Amino acid sequence: MGNCDTITNHSKKLRILSQKNLYKNPYSNSSSSLPNYNFDLPKEADSPMFHKKYHSVRKSSLHDEKQYILPIELANREDITKKYKLTKKILGDGGTSLVYFAENSAKKPFAIKRINKDTFNMNKKAIIKEAEICLKINHKNIIKYYEIFEDNIYINIVMEQGQIDLFEFLIKSPIGYIPELLAIEFMMQIFEAIDYIHSINIIHCDIKPENFVLKFEKNKAELKLIDFGNVRRKNKNNEKLFNFSGTKEYIAPEALDNIGFDEKVDEWAAGVIMFNLLTGADPFSSDNDSDYKDNIRYKNIKFEYIKNESLRNLNKKLLNRDPAKRISVKEALEEIKHIKNEIIYNNSININKNQYDFDMAVNKLTIKNNS
Repeated sequence: MGNCDTITNHSKKLRILSQKNLYKNPYSNSSSSLPNYNFDLPKEADSPMFHKKYHSVRKSSLHDEKQYILPIELANREDITKKYKLTKKILGDGGTSLVYFAENSAKKPFAIKRINKDTFNMNKKAIIKEAEICLKINHKNIIKYYEIFEDNIYINIVMEQGQIDLFEFLIKSPIGYIPELLAIEFMMQIFEAIDYIHSINIIHCDIKPENFVLKFEKNKAELKLIDFGNVRRKNKNNEKLFNFSGTKEYIAPEALDNIGFDEKVDEWAAGVIMFNLLTGADPFSSDNDSDYKDNIRYKNIKFEYIKNESLRNLNKKLLNRDPAKRISVKEALEEIKHIKNEIIYNNSININKNQYDFDMAVNKLTIKNNS
């Protein structure tokens, strides 16, 4: 029920940003607080999460018991359109699913992920596993799954609505990266989400910026982890897992070589995201797939482009190619909290022109909710 495919032009977009921004020092002396962003629902015409394409919202009859995949205790077997009004607005586009904007009778917004059962190839056990996991998870930095409907054509997952994914947020930054203190806030939330799923013995296996959506409320940006279609449960006795499937840019070396992996693959991916946010670049960029894999295995990462020494050292610990030496997200969370306090104490972040340009662009992406 998830999308394991690489997002089109992911590396290319980051390379374009890196050419413009990687070689300049993005940081100078700075301020101690986050800018007061005006975060509300994005303009439909400007938002990359809206109007990507149009699809008819097809209804179906409920007549053949054999076609059901999910047990009745997990999924309602009734017409979802009786409870939710599905629009043609596309919030997300996966390899086997589309996510639509929807409302209930009280006009409360939702996101509904519709998986066409004729076009996806996950086995029944995997589908049931994801449904069980999604409905049980409850964490402020993980998207809330409310209920599931199934008919002959679709599995429909009713979810909390996000407003823009982190990758698009980064791509739209006019300075090519995320200002340091905001990047720290994002990484803290990413670490918390990953630490939570690890605590319940789940490995996400597709941690990437596209799988974190932003909700803007009360001048605060809150990240939510999405897409549990690729998850694996930890083996008993900490036995290694095999046959990893994820997104190219975020695959850890041990998973790439199929020598056995565990939850450390999520830590590695978080480290790649951290590098993305602070530099606007892909640390392993290459046009050739085989070169890209070798870059993940062997390339000297340009950590020097991360100007804050403490953040640079933390990123090195996350991107340690030896999983046994790689820092855990729990340890990384504690470390980045100390870094944040250190930065604020030393007043080492300044709202300079780069920060101002970023703020102006963010405000253009957001408007007051007129509903």
